[in-house]
Amino acid sequence: MTHAKKKHTPLVQKHGLHEATGSPIDVSHYRSIVGSLQYLTLTRLDINHAVNLASQFMQSPNNENLQGVKRIPRYIKGTSHHGLRIISQSPYRLYGYSDADWGMRGCPTTRRSITCYSIYLGANYISGVFKKQTTVARSNIEAECRALTATITEMTRIIYTLHDIGVYLKIVPTLFCDNLSALYMTGDSFSSMLGPEMDYHYV
Repeated sequence: MTHAKKKHTPLVQKHGLHEATGSPIDVSHYRSIVGSLQYLTLTRLDINHAVNLASQFMQSPNNENLQGVKRIPRYIKGTSHHGLRIISQSPYRLYGYSDADWGMRGCPTTRRSITCYSIYLGANYISGVFKKQTTVARSNIEAECRALTATITEMTRIIYTLHDIGVYLKIVPTLFCDNLSALYMTGDSFSSMLGPEMDYHYV
């Protein structure tokens, strides 16, 4: 892939990889490429979704899946200067962003929604996830509520971890969500569970 053309995105918008059919390929070769890319997702969050999608075809990949995977190194070649930024002089403010992709848009094969969140301490990204939910959500609000729950659980774990090393937050942690209905539904229950330790905002 050294002399391959650069790509501007790691994945085509309407990729159709779930329904892609083609001739079988060498499974070990496919797994080697995807396995190497999985290590890179630790610092290159922009390829997380594409690599997770490629990982779903590890059992029996075909040439169409391989073409989709080869697009990722082409994207990396053109964006090798991208990465995580760590700033030492940053305020101790914890905040997170929560989102969910519901049903058919998440995974048309299993119909399970996708939970994703990003958590920051000041300007530094410290935790995040992009994975399928364990069960099928019957509505968009249900999928968003599950994502909110996962985000709050992780933020709570981080708060207790900071307390263990002697770091106490002076500013109330903030959680941002893009679904107003889910925010209204879960706001009261989460507030009663966590008390005044967390604030919620719609973005």
